[in-house]
Amino acid sequence: MWEGEDAVKLRLRISVLYLAVLLLMSGCLFRSPDDLYRQPEKSAGYEKLNAAIRTVRLGLEAEFSVQTEDVTIVAGDNTASIQLQDLDGDGRRESAVAFFRVPGIEKPIKIYIFTQIGEEYVVTGVVEGEGNAIHAIDYAQINGKGRKELAVNWQINTGAYQLGVYTLDGLEMPVEGAVSVADRERSRTDLTGAELLLTRCSVASDSSSGCRLLDMDRDTRTEVLVTRMDASGLISQVELYGWQDGALGSVALADLSAGISTINRIRTNYLAGEYDQPALYVTSTLADGRRVIDVVAYVEGAFTNVALGEAGVSREVIQGYTEINPTDINRDSVAELPTPYVLPNYGESSSSNFWLIDWGQYDERGRRNHVLTTYHNVSDGWYLEIPESWRDQITISRNDQVTGRREVVFSHWQGADVAPLPFLSIYRMASSRSTGVEEGLVVLREEENITYAARFHGDSWDSGLDEMDLLERFNIIRRSWYNE
Repeated sequence: MWEGEDAVKLRLRISVLYLAVLLLMSGCLFRSPDDLYRQPEKSAGYEKLNAAIRTVRLGLEAEFSVQTEDVTIVAGDNTASIQLQDLDGDGRRESAVAFFRVPGIEKPIKIYIFTQIGEEYVVTGVVEGEGNAIHAIDYAQINGKGRKELAVNWQINTGAYQLGVYTLDGLEMPVEGAVSVADRERSRTDLTGAELLLTRCSVASDSSSGCRLLDMDRDTRTEVLVTRMDASGLISQVELYGWQDGALGSVALADLSAGISTINRIRTNYLAGEYDQPALYVTSTLADGRRVIDVVAYVEGAFTNVALGEAGVSREVIQGYTEINPTDINRDSVAELPTPYVLPNYGESSSSNFWLIDWGQYDERGRRNHVLTTYHNVSDGWYLEIPESWRDQITISRNDQVTGRREVVFSHWQGADVAPLPFLSIYRMASSRSTGVEEGLVVLREEENITYAARFHGDSWDSGLDEMDLLERFNIIRRSWYNE
């Protein structure tokens, strides 16, 4: 018995000694606390790029005798001060794009393209422009060859924008692995990209860029869409630019609704159908305050506004309920457009109207098709997919008398002279770990400090839904629909 215990103790000591040797070999016991909490060392590539950018900045300051400024990029997918890009399309992000502003000179904004050659970063292109900021920048293959072009939405001043497209093709590239002194000392003039297009454009009030890069005609080559709002409200348009006969030129025009006073939102998506036809969805405000949605796409070979009515205004006009924008409500990769309609109210106690929203989508032939109907509770952050059997059968009211609980009541509409019969309540409740859900409620969703629940009212109208149906039809509103 004692021999067994000694053997166990011996094995334990050997294990401890082995662990100590491993720790000593790793160097952990010899590192100071400062070493343990030190930030990871920056890579050699990062240091090389940083040095190249610093050299350019110092060169600009010496040339113009003024301190350079940082450039603000307001919107879009590319807003970083240094952007890594795959400009040659080989799948590797070999280029870094940096932005400088030299105040007090013509074309003060300088965009420098650095390309990694071996272990070094060398300037291989420069784009210059007017303005005090860049509203948005994007990169795409527009001329069908060479490096991707740069599409820059210059912010000239408040409310004034220009869209410029620039190519780096034609600029001599250093030989891979052999950067010469001449490569490092090339002048900015020799490195300046060619301007393919410079034209006025309009942006939306939510900072959506007025330019979009899309393959609108599905010929594998990217086109440039430029949105312009007419200050008089008469003829606002989307102009399509494409590569033809060795130049980027205007290909087609499509009218937006007449009478637009503000463009609110510009988004891209698809039309319904088997061909994934890209479309531009432009939400605007008319002079009378109504919201209008235009849908611009190639339909049967023509670039056109498929939603435009005979009076020169889109058929997609929203009046009285303007909190909802086009979105992919049913997650089929096609945008649906909202058509709200008000529900009837019983009595005079209701302080606000309640709406249902019919969602429809345009197909490749320009036809609008109904998809589904929802009730959106924007203030509480949820929506419910409404069965078609409820149409013209329901009304909605609120009950917020209980502190920390907001209730929406769905009732069976029985006419203006008969009290509606409640059949379903949906609640948004403040919740914590110390509070449970009261008996009889169905939990629909739990978020941080918030619980969504529902209750069916017994002995009431048969809505045709059970608890599982309700769970499937209940959804949280994602704020990205409004801000993307």
